Amino acid sequence: MATFATVLLGLVGLTSKALVEKGRNCVDMLTGNASFTLPAGFLASITDACNVLEQANEEVLFFGGKVNYQAKRVAQVALTDLIRELAGYVQAQSGGDASKILSAGFDVRKKGLPVEKVDKVQNLRYDPTDVSGSADLRWNVALHATTYQLFVNLAGADQEDAWQPVAFTSKARFTVENLEPGKPYWFRVVAIGRKGLVSTPSQVIKVIAA
Repeated sequence: MATFATVLLGLVGLTSKALVEKGRNCVDMLTGNASFTLPAGFLASITDACNVLEQANEEVLFFGGKVNYQAKRVAQVALTDLIRELAGYVQAQSGGDASKILSAGFDVRKKGLPVEKVDKVQNLRYDPTDVSGSADLRWNVALHATTYQLFVNLAGADQEDAWQPVAFTSKARFTVENLEPGKPYWFRVVAIGRKGLVSTPSQVIKVIAA
């Protein structure tokens, strides 16, 4: 089955000079391109916007000044908006065909690799609390995790069958309450991702409730 391609705008981090070059390249690539039908005068408006920004660049370079810098910013926004609009036409009319997108002067967005695992929770720890019978647990955010499940063990870390679920949370912290003060508890966390992916358990920590 053919892969549906999407337009990569490629505008992030572009200098104003590079933005002009991109606009002109798109105009060149789309002039006479039979794969696309654009509104009358649309490519001409991009060329005009390129000319305005190019002139603004030169005036800033030679004269500087707040007025010229502001004119440059306005011209840059105008050209950026036109290129975004052009990308919309290209995406709609390309039908997801990568070769057509490339023929319009745009790059194709690379598909991200499917997530195959959720990272293990690291640095499980607890902060002291003045509230009797409670424990504030924290851990580092795990890559690809959407939620976390906290487990408690009353018998000891080596008693694998004694682990019991305590809570689900979307945050990398949870306050456990109603613990017996002075009694030891063992905790661990697993990270849960999309499509039911579950990490291996975190390290175990021993907590004595306040």
